Amino acid sequence: MALYKVNFLAHLLFLGMFILVSRVEHVKACTKECGNLGYGICPGSEGSPDNPICTNCCSGYKGCNYYNANGTFICEGTSDPKNPNTCPLYCDPQIAYSKCPRSEGKTIIYPTGCTTCCTGYKGCYYFGQEGEFVCEGESIEPKGCTQECDPRIAYMTCPSSGLAKLNEVCVNCCTAGEGCKLYEHDGSLLCTGEPQISSA
Repeated sequence: MALYKVNFLAHLLFLGMFILVSRVEHVKACTKECGNLGYGICPGSEGSPDNPICTNCCSGYKGCNYYNANGTFICEGTSDPKNPNTCPLYCDPQIAYSKCPRSEGKTIIYPTGCTTCCTGYKGCYYFGQEGEFVCEGESIEPKGCTQECDPRIAYMTCPSSGLAKLNEVCVNCCTAGEGCKLYEHDGSLLCTGEPQISSA
């Protein structure tokens, strides 16, 4: 009987450890040496109808979509941060803001401090002291989310709710749960929630 209890408790302990491990995010383990990078470019959503950005379709980043103040799609950026286009330097008056896969954080990282290719963030491109492309970041960027309700959001759908429309929600692109899709009042997709990674 005692042996049965020991085996049962060992099984519970193993099961508990398995559940705990399965819920832990796999954070990249990086060495603590400092890199010698010159700067980084992290294409991200910028601007708003009331605070337009200065760019054009040629110099806009690949993967980012550009819109006018009324929310009408203007173009997709064509410039690869690793090999930028040679573009005329002017502000397209039609473009007010951009929507990119990365929705927060600085676009230009300078100085880079101790950042290395390992500790650099995914979706960011890092360059050397002479401006040559070095690498893309490999680590998931921790989120520092504010709790404001984004007035642009009309409803959202989440895998956990069976993709039913959830109306009158207080959420923003940063606080949205993983896989939740946030939609504007005209039905267009604003953003998709990403895994919540702690900065601790």
